[in-house]
Amino acid sequence: MSDKPVPTPSEDTARFWEACNEDRFVVQRCTDCGTERFYPAAACPNCWHTDFEEVELDGTGTVESFTVVHRAPTEAFEADTPYVVALVTMGAETDVTVMANVLADPGDVSVGDSVTMTWEERDGQQLYQFELAE
Repeated sequence: MSDKPVPTPSEDTARFWEACNEDRFVVQRCTDCGTERFYPAAACPNCWHTDFEEVELDGTGTVESFTVVHRAPTEAFEADTPYVVALVTMGAETDVTVMANVLADPGDVSVGDSVTMTWEERDGQQLYQFELAE
């Protein structure tokens, strides 16, 4: 068992975390206005419509911004420092932006880098992260 935190699914996020356990990254698309949203929510932030469809993204993206963490927020992450936390715009056909670790030497990461999703199993839950695309 890891000391690192594991998400606790809610009614709104359970389906998302189930998809992660299948190594799939899904977002919600509003069936009324078409807005894609991440993090999962009960209603569309654009029109407040509550119906949505699930859309699977291909797990590729582009680093829009990043920071290097030198001081871990908890002891559980101390062995990982320094590490990169980035904002990644997913794929070419969506405006969804995700925050996650990029598993790379911090000196190797730049804005505009292409990344691909990878998965970390933590206490039975698959968590998304990124690595630099080759």
